Amino acid sequence: MAAAATVTDSELKPLSEMSAPGYLQSYIDPVFGSKITRITGEAGDPIQGIDRIRWPEIARHGYSKRPAWNADGSLLLLERCGGLVLDGNTYRPLFIPERPGDCRWHPTKPDRMVFASDRTIGTFDVRTGAKEVIGRFPEYSRLLIGPGEGNLSADGNRVAVAGIRDGRLVGFVYDLQRQMQYSDIDFCRVGLTVKSDGVPAYMDWISISAGGEFVVINGRMDAPVDNGREGLDRTLVLNLKGQPVTEMWTEYGRPSHYDMTVDEAGDEVAVGVSKSRPDQGRVIKRRLRDGQVTVLTPGGYASHISTRNTQRPGWAYVTYQARGERGPYRDEIVAVRLDGSMRVERLAHLHTRKTDYVTEAHGVPSPDGRKALWATNWGSPTSRPISACVLEVQGHDR
Repeated sequence: MAAAATVTDSELKPLSEMSAPGYLQSYIDPVFGSKITRITGEAGDPIQGIDRIRWPEIARHGYSKRPAWNADGSLLLLERCGGLVLDGNTYRPLFIPERPGDCRWHPTKPDRMVFASDRTIGTFDVRTGAKEVIGRFPEYSRLLIGPGEGNLSADGNRVAVAGIRDGRLVGFVYDLQRQMQYSDIDFCRVGLTVKSDGVPAYMDWISISAGGEFVVINGRMDAPVDNGREGLDRTLVLNLKGQPVTEMWTEYGRPSHYDMTVDEAGDEVAVGVSKSRPDQGRVIKRRLRDGQVTVLTPGGYASHISTRNTQRPGWAYVTYQARGERGPYRDEIVAVRLDGSMRVERLAHLHTRKTDYVTEAHGVPSPDGRKALWATNWGSPTSRPISACVLEVQGHDR
């Protein structure tokens, strides 16, 4: 059989209307050629092999930036199914580990997760449940990775967490390999907008960069009005000591919904959708050390970006959620080259109708980039139920 050709044009592709597949049933996307498999069951049905647990109405993964697959792709985590772990290749349910806190898959150790709990940071084995506390922080409480959108460095050695110390919201970087804590970052003093009681008005997340050399903070900053949004969705890049590396990115959402990686030139970059002129709607990368912007897509209005394809460097996976926006990639998941060549590989239609947060598709790739997971309600007029689907690229070299 001839190898499937990757679709790389920028013409609008009409959605092929079809019925939703049944549980663990597959079909070939008629436009893009990927194999699509539904990996969650009907709401209320028992989860095979898991005692007394049924598929919920909202059965999906967490978020585009949080890795769903483990380091070698053998396991797949569905956070919104109670933390259910599936076989990463057959998608059969395996077990529900008792996670000890806010967790992320370790980037290089397949059975391990890194966690932050109330006052500790450590690792645990999802198969055995064995937990190892690496750092204890009695002066802090409510430690979280991010929260929500934080990741580990690509080697798994560093993590940035947020928590409470002396009644103030702070963050810090912890090096798990060296068991070393870096200085506190007081969010009220680095640029986040502060309320009258001294509390940050809005801190979205903090994360270590992919290369482990920068700390990135996103939230409401003391910044001028831009695109009608006062201070919202601004970014500050710091070094590990909490000192600014460059000026704040004061444009509204430039980028937004972004993930971080290392590009083909070896630079640490943020890759996301721009919500401000002159590149509004396009996918851009922004170099962390100096804020330089490179436009990566020719058109459309992107929704969420993931660079969890850690074994396929040089690409980002982009969800185009809104069907009503201008083309060409409406209701699609695509892979975008990071070198500025405008190369876009179109992978699948999403069949997702956005009405609220959990109906956002939040596409996230496997480490090797041959698969991607997203949430879909299959265009239901009631927006429920929500299932998870996986695409597998067929036939051609990745």
